[in-house]
Amino acid sequence: MEGSVVSIVLISIGILFVPFFSKLLRVPVSVGEILYGIVIGKSCLNLIEPSQWLNFLANFGFLLLMFIAGLEVKIKEIASLSLKTKVIYTAIPALVILLSLYLGHTLSFPTLVSIALGVISVGIVVAVLKERKLLHTRYGKTVFLVGIVGEVLSIATLTLFGLYTAFGLSFSFWKGIAELLIYLLVARVLLVFLKSFVWWYPNRFKFFFEKNPSEIGVRISLAVMFVLSVAASLINVEPIIGAFLAGVIFATVFEDTENIEEKLSGISFGFLIPIFFISVGINFQMPHVSLHLLKLLLVMVAVSFASKLLPSLLLKLEGFSLRESAAAGFLLSAPLTLVIVTAELGVKMGVIDHHTESSLILLAIVTGILAPTLFNTIYGKGDESSNS
Repeated sequence: MEGSVVSIVLISIGILFVPFFSKLLRVPVSVGEILYGIVIGKSCLNLIEPSQWLNFLANFGFLLLMFIAGLEVKIKEIASLSLKTKVIYTAIPALVILLSLYLGHTLSFPTLVSIALGVISVGIVVAVLKERKLLHTRYGKTVFLVGIVGEVLSIATLTLFGLYTAFGLSFSFWKGIAELLIYLLVARVLLVFLKSFVWWYPNRFKFFFEKNPSEIGVRISLAVMFVLSVAASLINVEPIIGAFLAGVIFATVFEDTENIEEKLSGISFGFLIPIFFISVGINFQMPHVSLHLLKLLLVMVAVSFASKLLPSLLLKLEGFSLRESAAAGFLLSAPLTLVIVTAELGVKMGVIDHHTESSLILLAIVTGILAPTLFNTIYGKGDESSNS
């Protein structure tokens, strides 16, 4: 019991003070939370005892993180783009994944490590663009939408790899693909049904998003998240896929979700998601520091940056300068959350060991610090002409 009390106090201290230290160190808060977890966890002081409540809260925070990521996917906004723009926005992340797989194979990396080097996530992208007041500019929207498409393709790649790892190319693999397609079809039908219902009866749903003591809107969003997460696990797909898809559906059906996002963000980013990142640090097992590890880390960082930078130069076709295109590539090279997700899934699937997982978490931390710094350095003040 005493150990649990100490754990609660230490984690609470981290949730409270890490944002201030992260600002002083000029690193993303999520990176600061992982570093704090490393200090109090297995690799350093070992002050935290394993417990079911910590695992539950960390997993809950993980699901909420993916749900909120799904809320950022604005299908209507993507659908309104020209065909040329859609092709470019899809080609960039697709080339990123293919290039990372090629480079990883050339360097004899495990396939999952190659995938991890090419995944794209918008967590740090959004934070940096907001900080630079670029999110609502043409340039910021472009980088954000490329990141969103990249996150969707990354999650799809992880899902297919998970099925292939579990079943090979046997009948069970194709059965899993069929179940996944049925799952997506049912989700699509649910989306169309809810969207039509909301369109016909807008006043009934308006109540859900107004301020009320019962917080119906929050309850509905969490219920959709849990139902689709459980449904995903029933067909051998990671629950985080269901949480992400739930966010996409919710954002598509209820376009005016700012009030819900604000309420969820408060408890999520203020409490549950920090516990997830601190938990990642607590369970992190520092690999033996050697020249080999440093060389491996350097190569992985180089591949991660190269696989994002080269395809991002296609943004020149959208009228952006070479400097802006390169800056976008560096910013997209900080897929902190999704690299950690990939590492954890790899251990669960048994395709990588804890040493490799630790190396990937180190990669996530290093790129999470370097990528925003390089973006700010290369982008500079930006070109006003392309920001309007």
